[in-house]
Amino acid sequence: MSEKNISCMKKINEAIRLNQFDDLSNLEEVWVFGYGSLIWRPVFRYSEKIVGKIRGFHRRFYQSDMTYRGTPEFPARVATLLKDPTAEAETYGCAFKLSGKNEISAGIKYLHTREVEKAGYSVTVEEFHSCESPPIPALVYTATTENYYFTGKQSMEELSDIIANASGLAGPNTEYLFRLAEWQREFLPLVEDDHLYELTRMTKEKISKIESEN
Repeated sequence: MSEKNISCMKKINEAIRLNQFDDLSNLEEVWVFGYGSLIWRPVFRYSEKIVGKIRGFHRRFYQSDMTYRGTPEFPARVATLLKDPTAEAETYGCAFKLSGKNEISAGIKYLHTREVEKAGYSVTVEEFHSCESPPIPALVYTATTENYYFTGKQSMEELSDIIANASGLAGPNTEYLFRLAEWQREFLPLVEDDHLYELTRMTKEKISKIESEN
């Protein structure tokens, strides 16, 4: 990582530590890592988008959602990131560059409301790696075990059954899962993701079974 990006990472870490996210708008740019619906549905303005990965995390569907893809009566399942004890795991997605005070301020405000205030995610800064640039610091939103909506480990059978049936304000839970899997297959065809692809396969089987019974 360049000296410029090391300095930027330190400033971001300090803003996170002090819970002073408004200070981020004073930076020249801020990158945000998306690994769920942000990949295919970013609803904030950004200046650049790069495909790549962060290291040391597994993506898992262990976060419940009672608003966008589910309801309080039938919570959906969406993605979060779990630390890999071996630090060998990799999670692929996109990094979005927010440039200038207005773009950074608006983007961070939106993400903080959506991910932190409504969903209880925590914020860290991690190194984002891609073929297009040296490592860059990127904000990452993850749900930890302290999060009220964090479900903990569930079997593929349980997850696929929930996702096949849940729906919320933004649409069915299946759209969230399938579009994520489709994106990764299109842009990263050589990358294997056993959790994502097996969950997709089993959820499609559940849907076929539901349709055949109706």
